[in-house]
Amino acid sequence: MKFRTTDNVELDFLDRGKGYPVIFISGFGGYKEIWMLQVNYLLKMGYRVITYDHRNQGSSQRVETNDSLARLILDLRELIQYLQVKNPILIGHSMGASVCYGYLAQFEDVAGVISVDQTPKMLNTSEWQYGFLNATIQNYRQLAKSSPKVRETLHGIDSRVESGLLKQKNNYPFNRSKNVNLLLDHFKQDWVSTLETTKIPVLLIAAIQSPYYDANFVDAVAKSNSMISRAKLTNCGHVIMAEIPNEFNQLLRHFVLKNRYRQLQ
Repeated sequence: MKFRTTDNVELDFLDRGKGYPVIFISGFGGYKEIWMLQVNYLLKMGYRVITYDHRNQGSSQRVETNDSLARLILDLRELIQYLQVKNPILIGHSMGASVCYGYLAQFEDVAGVISVDQTPKMLNTSEWQYGFLNATIQNYRQLAKSSPKVRETLHGIDSRVESGLLKQKNNYPFNRSKNVNLLLDHFKQDWVSTLETTKIPVLLIAAIQSPYYDANFVDAVAKSNSMISRAKLTNCGHVIMAEIPNEFNQLLRHFVLKNRYRQLQ
């Protein structure tokens, strides 16, 4: 299915089920197909599940200028309004979680947020040492120019996800160089204060063996706000939901059931 934004960009999305709504948001260079096992799991639980591809990603339209995380946040807002979704639970992976953080900073019409392996502040400082690798204000532009030489997963993603994901990657390849300005904007964001003050339930899930982040960032953030809960998972890398889907789906199940009452408001 297609949806056209207010700046005339066509986004590809899927809207399945008829229950309480859950929206999945992928990361930088990601594809909505990465969530397949979570989609199927929630559909069996009776939820309405929405996935979509960001502009310049997956099967959504390619544009010349894609340099603003604020635009991705607005895309999400417009999709929610277009589909007339009330009080969804947002679930974002990597940069997709930052889209969720940014949404929380502006809007309150969500029942909860799950963040998957994404620190709320990418740049390391003397006060914040939970950023992306060794990124600082001095070197982040250089870091963003090329893909980090790391393995994103510990054991590879689940074979049930892999075939569909590879098909989409082949059909709709991602051009990193044309989107590096978006990555630079992502690096500059700081959502720590948003999480410290939010009144919306947020679950921060981190991978202990993540190649990008120190998983202890979830403890540093959660101690400041009782609305923040956290989980640190082992035996996986950055793509937690597609590498250890059973463990991830148990956390997902607990969170959506615990916050279902908020979707009735």
